Amino acid sequence: MTDNQAISLYELLHNVRAELKNSFATPVWVVAEIIEFGQRGNGHCYMELVEKDQDTERMTAKVKATIWANVYARLSPYFESVTGESLHAGLKVMLRVTVEMHELYGLSLNVLDIDAQYTLGDIAQQRAKVIAQLTADGVIDMNKQIPLPLVVQRIAVVSSDTAAGWGDFVNQLENNDFGYKFHVELFPALMQGDGAAESIIAAMDKIFSQMDEFDAVAIMRGGGSKSDLSCFDNYELAYYAAQFPLPILTGIGHERDDSVLDLVANTRLKTPTALAAFIIDRAAAFEQELTQKCDYVIDVARQRIEQNIKRVDDDYHRFVLGVRAVVGHSQEQLSGLNLLANSAVRRYFDLRTAQLSTFEQKIRLLPQIGIAAGSTRLATLEQRLRTALATFFEARQHQLDRLELVCRQADPRNVLKRGYSIVRSKGKAVTSPEQVQAGDSLSIQTAGGEIKGVVG
Repeated sequence: MTDNQAISLYELLHNVRAELKNSFATPVWVVAEIIEFGQRGNGHCYMELVEKDQDTERMTAKVKATIWANVYARLSPYFESVTGESLHAGLKVMLRVTVEMHELYGLSLNVLDIDAQYTLGDIAQQRAKVIAQLTADGVIDMNKQIPLPLVVQRIAVVSSDTAAGWGDFVNQLENNDFGYKFHVELFPALMQGDGAAESIIAAMDKIFSQMDEFDAVAIMRGGGSKSDLSCFDNYELAYYAAQFPLPILTGIGHERDDSVLDLVANTRLKTPTALAAFIIDRAAAFEQELTQKCDYVIDVARQRIEQNIKRVDDDYHRFVLGVRAVVGHSQEQLSGLNLLANSAVRRYFDLRTAQLSTFEQKIRLLPQIGIAAGSTRLATLEQRLRTALATFFEARQHQLDRLELVCRQADPRNVLKRGYSIVRSKGKAVTSPEQVQAGDSLSIQTAGGEIKGVVG
């Protein structure tokens, strides 16, 4: 080829520009992924768009694109209101563009409009893909299966230390109406933008190293922009959180659909203040339930004490009646014995009188000495009889006194006063250790009142 057949580079590019202008005389819609995004101080936005192979993720096309400041001022609020996110690298977008060609700056696209619904659908599709993968991995419900303590009092918080939501959360817990005390420790992390997911995972790693010091983990974001929440749909973050050994509570201010992190968390609240209210209300509900149970225990204990007092009184009255019956019976026996003794004495004297009468004639015939000896013997016999009767009655009286003393000592109230006690389990008196087991409730009746206990 000779020099007069060659054209200049400018002419070549100028012809290309003319051909492109003819081929793309009107704007077209194009689908691409943003891999670079930046906004200049003058308000203009510059992007680099690519297309990737769906199977290999290999880049198949790349081009630069520009959104001029006046167009970006219109598109940005609209895009955020629909998708809940700002334009940033990593989004898949559908743009209405014109094809521009400059001899010096090359090929580029000029963005005129954006289909936010397309991106919203892609975000939902990506989220559904992450959820499906977590489900296939078998981890999506793992954190929900961890029992949340009745009172969440020691809380590890993952948030930005400058977030207003973090301050609201702490203030609400510290100034709660019930005066509850909470231990809250912040583990700072990025909560939006590039590197947020990795930063949150790093903070949770620190919590894991001291997990015995906490009841739950709270991940919150309130107070920041709501336009960059894509990190909470990150698969690695969700996979890590789903398997975390402590229950996770979220309050990231996600007003639209739940994020994937919300989905795998143990409990999801909308905002940090709602999260604080949930923790306080849970403690209040536990206190109310505990109060009700204490009142119930007190009522049952009072009823048992009254029943036991009544039972002791009934036992006492039955004992007194029994003692009186025994004493009355003994007195009747003693009276009977007294009558028998008197009758025996009379019969004895009658017999002796008869014998004396019989001996009278003999005595008259005996010398005076014989009469004196008989009289002496008779007096001796009379004295021995009287002594025997006195000893008999005294022994019977001692026996009656001992019986009365035994009855008094057997009185349950006197037994309790001497330091003894009555141990009952399930309403029955316990007389052997084999009758109770560890954990059984005991009622110990003493002279001063009743004692409750549990077998150790």
